[in-house]
Amino acid sequence: MSKPVLRVDNKSAISLVKNPVHHDRSKHIDLRFHLIREYAHTGQIEVKFISTKEQLGDILTKPLGKVKFLELCTKICLQVVQ
Repeated sequence: MSKPVLRVDNKSAISLVKNPVHHDRSKHIDLRFHLIREYAHTGQIEVKFISTKEQLGDILTKPLGKVKFLELCTKICLQVVQ
């Protein structure tokens, strides 16, 4: 069975997941990052970088222009009825 891939467009977040060292500046980080770090360390998930332009989740989280919206709909196989 293949493990799920978490695609993130923030290199700092990826380094927090991959680097188990605690810094003064990161001590306030939410517990969800510790859980993701644990899953990545045990090989249950894989964390990879994806550029912001290719981030498919934006369709669910950001207001988009029509062109970008339709492009992302196509990429996630969502049919838009006009």
